[in-house]
Amino acid sequence: MTLHLTDTDIAALAAQQTALLTERLDDAARVERILSRLSALVKAERAFAAYMLGPAMRFVRIGVGPQIEAYLAEVFEGFDRAGNVLMRDRELEEINRRRRQMGAGVHHEHRINERRRIERARYFREAFAPAGMHHVIGLTCPLPLGEAVFAFGFHGDEAPGFRDPRSVGLLRLMLPAFQQGFERAFARAESEAALSNAVAKWPGSRIETEPPANGAAAAAFPGPALPGADRSWIVLDGGPAIDPARIARTAELYGLTERQTEVMMLMLEGLSSAQIADRLGISRHTARRHAEAVLARLNLRSRAAIWSVLA
Repeated sequence: MTLHLTDTDIAALAAQQTALLTERLDDAARVERILSRLSALVKAERAFAAYMLGPAMRFVRIGVGPQIEAYLAEVFEGFDRAGNVLMRDRELEEINRRRRQMGAGVHHEHRINERRRIERARYFREAFAPAGMHHVIGLTCPLPLGEAVFAFGFHGDEAPGFRDPRSVGLLRLMLPAFQQGFERAFARAESEAALSNAVAKWPGSRIETEPPANGAAAAAFPGPALPGADRSWIVLDGGPAIDPARIARTAELYGLTERQTEVMMLMLEGLSSAQIADRLGISRHTARRHAEAVLARLNLRSRAAIWSVLA
Protein backbone atom coordinates (compact mmCIF):
# COMPACT_ATOMS: atom_id res chain seq x y z
CA MET A 1 0.00 0.00 0.00
CA THR A 2 1.21 3.50 -0.88
CA LEU A 3 0.83 5.88 2.03
CA HIS A 4 0.07 9.45 0.98
CA LEU A 5 0.88 12.01 3.66
CA THR A 6 -0.36 15.58 3.86
CA ASP A 7 1.71 18.36 5.38
CA THR A 8 -0.56 18.09 8.43
CA ASP A 9 0.15 14.34 8.71
CA ILE A 10 3.89 14.89 8.45
CA ALA A 11 3.85 17.63 11.09
CA ALA A 12 1.77 15.47 13.46
CA LEU A 13 4.03 12.44 13.02
CA ALA A 14 7.21 14.48 13.45
CA ALA A 15 5.87 16.13 16.61
CA GLN A 16 5.07 12.80 18.27
CA GLN A 17 8.33 11.20 17.13
CA THR A 18 10.16 14.09 18.77
CA ALA A 19 8.04 13.74 21.91
CA LEU A 20 8.82 10.03 22.22
CA LEU A 21 12.53 10.75 21.93
CA THR A 22 12.71 13.80 24.19
CA GLU A 23 9.85 13.68 26.72
CA ARG A 24 10.08 11.92 30.08
CA LEU A 25 8.14 8.71 29.55
CA ASP A 26 8.04 8.12 33.30
CA ASP A 27 5.59 11.06 33.40
CA ALA A 28 2.07 9.67 32.82
CA ALA A 29 0.70 13.05 31.71
CA ARG A 30 3.24 13.29 28.90
CA VAL A 31 2.60 9.72 27.77
CA GLU A 32 -1.14 10.43 27.80
CA ARG A 33 -0.60 13.47 25.59
CA ILE A 34 1.39 11.46 23.03
CA LEU A 35 -1.15 8.62 23.13
CA SER A 36 -4.03 11.05 22.64
CA ARG A 37 -2.48 12.65 19.57
CA LEU A 38 -1.68 9.31 17.98
CA SER A 39 -5.25 8.17 18.70
CA ALA A 40 -6.57 11.16 16.78
CA LEU A 41 -4.20 10.38 13.91
CA VAL A 42 -5.57 6.83 13.48
CA LYS A 43 -9.17 7.75 14.39
CA ALA A 44 -9.26 5.51 17.48
CA GLU A 45 -12.13 6.02 19.92
CA ARG A 46 -10.09 5.09 22.99
CA ALA A 47 -6.61 3.90 23.88
CA PHE A 48 -4.34 2.71 26.65
CA ALA A 49 -0.60 2.48 27.25
CA ALA A 50 0.98 -0.30 29.32
CA TYR A 51 4.73 -0.52 29.82
CA MET A 52 7.46 -1.45 32.27
CA LEU A 53 9.92 1.15 33.49
CA GLY A 54 12.57 -0.67 35.47
CA PRO A 55 10.70 -2.74 38.07
CA ALA A 56 7.48 -0.68 37.88
CA MET A 57 4.45 -1.28 35.64
CA ARG A 58 2.77 1.84 34.21
CA PHE A 59 -0.77 2.03 32.81
CA VAL A 60 -2.31 5.09 31.11
CA ARG A 61 -5.95 5.17 29.95
CA ILE A 62 -7.87 7.42 27.55
CA GLY A 63 -11.60 6.65 27.44
CA VAL A 64 -10.93 3.08 28.59
CA GLY A 65 -12.67 1.53 31.57
CA PRO A 66 -10.68 0.27 34.59
CA GLN A 67 -11.33 -3.40 33.82
CA ILE A 68 -8.16 -4.06 31.78
CA GLU A 69 -5.77 -2.64 34.36
CA ALA A 70 -7.59 -4.51 37.14
CA TYR A 71 -7.56 -7.76 35.15
CA LEU A 72 -3.84 -7.53 34.43
CA ALA A 73 -3.15 -6.93 38.12
CA GLU A 74 -5.28 -9.98 38.98
CA VAL A 75 -3.62 -12.44 36.60
CA PHE A 76 -0.03 -11.13 36.70
CA GLU A 77 2.47 -13.60 38.19
CA GLY A 78 5.86 -12.17 37.25
CA PHE A 79 8.43 -12.71 34.50
CA ASP A 80 10.43 -15.65 33.25
CA ARG A 81 14.21 -15.53 32.71
CA ALA A 82 13.75 -14.24 29.17
CA GLY A 83 11.62 -11.32 30.37
CA ASN A 84 8.29 -12.73 29.14
CA VAL A 85 5.33 -11.94 31.36
CA LEU A 86 3.80 -14.85 33.29
CA MET A 87 0.04 -14.85 33.88
CA ARG A 88 -2.64 -17.03 35.39
CA ASP A 89 -4.55 -16.45 32.12
CA ARG A 90 -2.46 -18.78 29.95
CA GLU A 91 -4.11 -17.71 26.69
CA LEU A 92 -3.27 -14.05 27.28
CA GLU A 93 0.22 -15.05 28.42
CA GLU A 94 0.78 -16.94 25.16
CA ILE A 95 -0.46 -14.00 23.05
CA ASN A 96 1.89 -11.62 24.87
CA ARG A 97 4.81 -14.05 24.54
CA ARG A 98 4.22 -14.58 20.82
CA ARG A 99 3.86 -10.86 20.16
CA ARG A 100 7.03 -10.07 22.13
CA GLN A 101 8.94 -12.71 20.17
CA MET A 102 7.76 -11.11 16.92
CA GLY A 103 9.70 -8.01 17.93
CA ALA A 104 8.78 -4.36 17.65
CA GLY A 105 5.87 -3.82 15.33
CA VAL A 106 2.34 -2.69 14.62
CA HIS A 107 -0.09 -5.51 15.29
CA HIS A 108 -3.62 -5.50 13.92
CA GLU A 109 -5.62 -7.95 16.04
CA HIS A 110 -6.21 -10.11 12.95
CA ARG A 111 -2.46 -10.91 13.00
CA ILE A 112 -2.56 -12.03 16.62
CA ASN A 113 -5.67 -14.21 16.86
CA GLU A 114 -8.88 -15.24 15.09
CA ARG A 115 -11.86 -13.05 15.94
CA ARG A 116 -14.01 -15.93 17.17
CA ARG A 117 -11.23 -17.02 19.54
CA ILE A 118 -10.78 -13.46 20.78
CA GLU A 119 -14.48 -13.16 21.63
CA ARG A 120 -14.45 -16.47 23.53
CA ALA A 121 -11.35 -15.60 25.54
CA ARG A 122 -11.65 -14.75 29.21
CA TYR A 123 -9.48 -11.63 28.88
CA PHE A 124 -11.85 -10.25 26.23
CA ARG A 125 -15.09 -11.09 28.06
CA GLU A 126 -13.95 -9.89 31.49
CA ALA A 127 -11.65 -7.00 30.60
CA PHE A 128 -11.37 -5.74 27.03
CA ALA A 129 -15.06 -5.77 26.10
CA PRO A 130 -16.30 -4.13 29.34
CA ALA A 131 -13.52 -1.54 29.05
CA GLY A 132 -14.60 -0.62 25.51
CA MET A 133 -11.62 -2.11 23.66
CA HIS A 134 -13.68 -4.26 21.27
CA HIS A 135 -11.23 -4.11 18.35
CA VAL A 136 -7.55 -3.28 18.77
CA ILE A 137 -4.48 -2.19 16.82
CA GLY A 138 -1.31 -2.24 18.90
CA LEU A 139 2.03 -0.48 18.64
CA THR A 140 4.52 -2.56 20.65
CA CYS A 141 8.19 -3.16 21.35
CA PRO A 142 9.94 -5.69 23.63
CA LEU A 143 11.68 -4.42 26.75
CA PRO A 144 14.04 -6.34 29.04
CA LEU A 145 10.92 -7.03 31.11
CA GLY A 146 7.70 -7.37 29.13
CA GLU A 147 6.82 -4.81 26.49
CA ALA A 148 5.83 -1.24 25.86
CA VAL A 149 2.31 -1.21 24.36
CA PHE A 150 0.16 1.55 22.90
CA ALA A 151 -3.24 -0.08 22.21
CA PHE A 152 -5.81 1.77 20.08
CA GLY A 153 -9.45 0.74 20.45
CA PHE A 154 -12.36 0.82 18.00
CA HIS A 155 -16.07 0.07 18.52
CA GLY A 156 -16.44 -2.31 15.57
CA ASP A 157 -14.66 -3.86 12.61
CA GLU A 158 -16.27 -1.27 10.31
CA ALA A 159 -14.79 1.65 12.23
CA PRO A 160 -12.86 3.75 9.68
CA GLY A 161 -9.61 3.72 11.64
CA PHE A 162 -9.77 -0.05 12.18
CA ARG A 163 -10.51 -1.18 8.63
CA ASP A 164 -8.34 1.40 6.85
CA PRO A 165 -4.79 0.01 6.33
CA ARG A 166 -3.61 3.61 6.53
CA SER A 167 -3.77 3.38 10.34
CA VAL A 168 -1.20 0.59 10.40
CA GLY A 169 0.97 2.52 7.94
CA LEU A 170 0.93 5.66 10.06
CA LEU A 171 1.79 3.76 13.23
CA ARG A 172 4.68 2.00 11.48
CA LEU A 173 6.20 5.40 10.86
CA MET A 174 6.13 5.94 14.63
CA LEU A 175 7.78 2.62 15.43
CA PRO A 176 11.51 3.59 15.48
CA ALA A 177 10.93 6.55 17.81
CA PHE A 178 8.53 4.50 19.96
CA GLN A 179 11.07 1.70 20.36
CA GLN A 180 14.06 3.94 21.03
CA GLY A 181 12.13 6.16 23.43
CA PHE A 182 10.83 3.33 25.61
CA GLU A 183 14.08 1.35 25.55
CA ARG A 184 15.94 4.42 26.76
CA ALA A 185 13.28 5.21 29.38
CA PHE A 186 13.46 1.63 30.70
CA ALA A 187 17.26 1.72 30.94
CA ARG A 188 17.23 5.04 32.77
CA ALA A 189 14.54 3.91 35.21
CA GLU A 190 16.51 0.73 35.89
CA SER A 191 19.68 2.76 36.49
CA GLU A 192 17.84 5.11 38.83
CA ALA A 193 16.43 2.24 40.89
CA ALA A 194 19.81 0.51 41.18
CA LEU A 195 21.65 3.73 41.97
CA SER A 196 19.10 4.86 44.56
CA ASN A 197 19.32 1.48 46.25
CA ALA A 198 23.12 1.64 46.37
CA VAL A 199 23.22 5.23 47.62
CA ALA A 200 20.71 4.41 50.36
CA LYS A 201 23.22 1.89 51.74
CA TRP A 202 26.16 4.33 51.66
CA PRO A 203 25.89 7.04 54.35
CA GLY A 204 26.98 10.46 53.21
CA SER A 205 26.34 9.79 49.53
CA ARG A 206 23.80 11.35 47.21
CA ILE A 207 22.86 11.64 43.54
CA GLU A 208 23.17 14.95 41.67
CA THR A 209 22.08 15.78 38.13
CA GLU A 210 24.14 18.98 37.96
CA PRO A 211 27.94 19.17 38.22
CA PRO A 212 28.79 19.32 41.93
CA ALA A 213 30.29 22.47 43.42
CA ASN A 214 34.05 22.52 43.82
CA GLY A 215 35.64 21.67 47.11
CA ALA A 216 37.77 19.11 48.85
CA ALA A 217 34.98 18.13 51.23
CA ALA A 218 33.30 15.84 48.72
CA ALA A 219 34.24 13.35 46.03
CA ALA A 220 32.10 13.11 42.90
CA PHE A 221 32.02 10.33 40.32
CA PRO A 222 30.19 10.30 36.99
CA GLY A 223 26.98 8.28 37.12
CA PRO A 224 24.54 6.96 34.51
CA ALA A 225 21.85 8.82 32.59
CA LEU A 226 18.65 9.01 34.64
CA PRO A 227 15.02 9.92 33.92
CA GLY A 228 15.06 13.61 33.05
CA ALA A 229 18.86 13.89 33.11
CA ASP A 230 21.43 12.89 30.50
CA ARG A 231 24.18 12.87 33.14
CA SER A 232 24.42 12.25 36.87
CA TRP A 233 27.04 12.34 39.59
CA ILE A 234 27.46 10.25 42.72
CA VAL A 235 28.64 12.60 45.45
CA LEU A 236 30.34 11.33 48.61
CA ASP A 237 30.31 13.98 51.32
CA GLY A 238 33.47 13.97 53.37
CA GLY A 239 35.01 11.30 51.16
CA PRO A 240 38.78 10.97 51.00
CA ALA A 241 39.03 10.64 47.23
CA ILE A 242 40.14 14.21 46.58
CA ASP A 243 42.36 14.60 49.61
CA PRO A 244 45.31 16.68 48.29
CA ALA A 245 47.89 14.44 49.95
CA ARG A 246 46.53 11.35 48.22
CA ILE A 247 46.39 13.22 44.92
CA ALA A 248 50.04 14.25 45.30
CA ARG A 249 51.17 10.72 46.16
CA THR A 250 49.26 9.28 43.21
CA ALA A 251 50.69 11.87 40.82
CA GLU A 252 54.23 11.07 41.96
CA LEU A 253 53.67 7.31 41.82
CA TYR A 254 52.34 7.38 38.25
CA GLY A 255 54.54 10.18 36.96
CA LEU A 256 51.79 12.69 36.23
CA THR A 257 52.73 16.18 35.16
CA GLU A 258 51.44 19.20 37.07
CA ARG A 259 48.77 19.81 34.40
CA GLN A 260 47.75 16.15 34.34
CA THR A 261 47.40 16.26 38.13
CA GLU A 262 45.10 19.29 37.85
CA VAL A 263 43.04 17.47 35.23
CA MET A 264 42.82 14.34 37.38
CA MET A 265 41.44 16.37 40.30
CA LEU A 266 38.78 17.89 38.05
CA MET A 267 37.92 14.46 36.66
CA LEU A 268 37.39 13.28 40.25
CA GLU A 269 34.95 16.16 40.70
CA GLY A 270 32.95 14.71 37.82
CA LEU A 271 33.71 17.41 35.27
CA SER A 272 33.54 16.64 31.56
CA SER A 273 36.38 17.52 29.19
CA ALA A 274 34.45 20.62 28.09
CA GLN A 275 34.03 21.75 31.69
CA ILE A 276 37.70 21.06 32.44
CA ALA A 277 38.64 23.19 29.42
CA ASP A 278 36.52 26.07 30.72
CA ARG A 279 37.93 25.76 34.23
CA LEU A 280 41.58 25.71 33.10
CA GLY A 281 41.22 28.10 30.17
CA ILE A 282 42.41 25.58 27.59
CA SER A 283 40.84 24.16 24.45
CA ARG A 284 38.44 21.22 24.65
CA HIS A 285 40.78 19.21 22.46
CA THR A 286 43.67 19.83 24.85
CA ALA A 287 41.52 18.99 27.87
CA ARG A 288 40.45 15.73 26.26
CA ARG A 289 44.05 14.82 25.43
CA HIS A 290 45.10 15.50 29.04
CA ALA A 291 42.22 13.35 30.33
CA GLU A 292 43.20 10.53 27.98
CA ALA A 293 46.81 10.81 29.13
CA VAL A 294 45.76 10.59 32.79
CA LEU A 295 43.76 7.41 32.16
CA ALA A 296 46.62 5.93 30.14
CA ARG A 297 49.15 6.68 32.91
CA LEU A 298 46.83 5.12 35.50
CA ASN A 299 46.10 2.16 33.18
CA LEU A 300 42.35 2.78 33.45
CA ARG A 301 39.51 2.95 30.96
CA SER A 302 36.92 4.75 33.08
CA ARG A 303 37.08 8.10 34.85
CA ALA A 304 34.91 6.68 37.62
CA ALA A 305 37.67 4.17 38.43
CA ILE A 306 40.31 6.79 39.25
CA TRP A 307 39.43 6.73 42.95
CA SER A 308 40.39 3.04 43.08
CA VAL A 309 44.06 3.74 42.34
CA LEU A 310 44.62 6.73 44.61
CA ALA A 311 47.69 6.10 46.75
